[in-house]
Amino acid sequence: MSKHTEQWGRLLAPYRRTRQGKDLVTLDLVRNPFVQDYDRIIFSSSFRRLAKKTQVHPLVRNDHIHNRLTHSLEVSCVGRSLALLAGQGLAERGQLPQGYSPEHLGQIIQAACLAHDIGNPPFGHAGEEAIRDWFKDTGHTEHYFKELRPAERADFEAFDGNAQGFRVVNTLENNKDSGGFRLTFPVLASLVKYPCSAHEALGRSSGKFNYYTAEQEIFADIFSTLGLMHDGRARRHPLSYLLEAADDICYRIIDMEDARELRIITYQDIKDAMAPLLSDSDMDGGRLADMDSDRRRSGMLRTKAMGRIIPSVVQTFLDNYEDIMNGTLQGDLLKHARQDVADFMAAAKTVFNCKIMNNPQKTALEIGTYTLYKRLLDVFIPACFNFSKKNAMSYQETRALTLMGTNAPAEGECLYTAYLRVLDFVSGMTDDYATFISQQFSGTAAS
Repeated sequence: MSKHTEQWGRLLAPYRRTRQGKDLVTLDLVRNPFVQDYDRIIFSSSFRRLAKKTQVHPLVRNDHIHNRLTHSLEVSCVGRSLALLAGQGLAERGQLPQGYSPEHLGQIIQAACLAHDIGNPPFGHAGEEAIRDWFKDTGHTEHYFKELRPAERADFEAFDGNAQGFRVVNTLENNKDSGGFRLTFPVLASLVKYPCSAHEALGRSSGKFNYYTAEQEIFADIFSTLGLMHDGRARRHPLSYLLEAADDICYRIIDMEDARELRIITYQDIKDAMAPLLSDSDMDGGRLADMDSDRRRSGMLRTKAMGRIIPSVVQTFLDNYEDIMNGTLQGDLLKHARQDVADFMAAAKTVFNCKIMNNPQKTALEIGTYTLYKRLLDVFIPACFNFSKKNAMSYQETRALTLMGTNAPAEGECLYTAYLRVLDFVSGMTDDYATFISQQFSGTAAS
């Protein structure tokens, strides 16, 4: 047995958390634990709410535009294809351990991709920025957060949907505060693109992280069990590179499709971006010539582009296999992509940054997001502060805790946990519900 075969045996071991610790689950031939993980996610309320959360374009009335749920479903399909093909390549090299097949890798990534955005707040990245800026405000910091440890404060000041998602699946859903979904460790590790805490990420170029201080022990248990902790530092699960690539591929292509649907860009903009991947005959001949709308033509280009990108990215994974397995690969997988794929991704990024992001309606709504989150956090954080400190509470503050329902802090919970409960409640809202509550807080009836 080769070194990497042994390594995969540990990386794929289907452990689950239990009330007593963790158990190694049997790989059932009919409905194995990775398929069960997929079902647990797709039937959850957190996943269902993604249907009313922004992907790129907030509060649009066009039914063809993607939301976080449809995006997650598409990413899970692309991720499954990438993992199946990569798994086939590993099987041909004799790298997969006994009892495992390429289908198992596909099922792991399909489940992980389904949950990759499950922690994103209302209004997407604009929402993340608004939350961070509220917590970084000097007045808030001096009054509400001076008692928190630096690592705890970093969780709020660097708020990220990835870490909130790790909390959702491990703490909030199904078995609340007792394992969450209790997903298998390979699925949980594959979900992690940035294996560090907010405090560890401070000063790094990206500033990205994947778990809060509250979930530090859970993270350490998962990564230690799978053999991904070395000298106190975690490294990425090899399959997480395929999840990240699936996400990047989908949003680069789909963002352009949605922008064309909203007439922010033209069909020609999409063709120009895809020129490194597709020939003129690919983009103008055959069935495309007979199609009667730019929507259908854009969909056909997407299909053709995916057909080129997916096998190319799998080959990139296999070309960089040793570095991936050794934890020495620098950057994401697409950073090492072949030239045609790299050129397409760069062209699509230019379209996104120069045309889509600068759309006036999108910009105005993102600015308004700051007002929305200020209204919410200005109410919920003081309420949780006074509750946790056992201070006198106003009628407004007691009603705010009532509104939080099961997300409200419990008696005896520390200030740090109380603030996390606010993030759980606010980030779990849909765009529509966050807008409605914000309007109620302003004294304005929702239209």
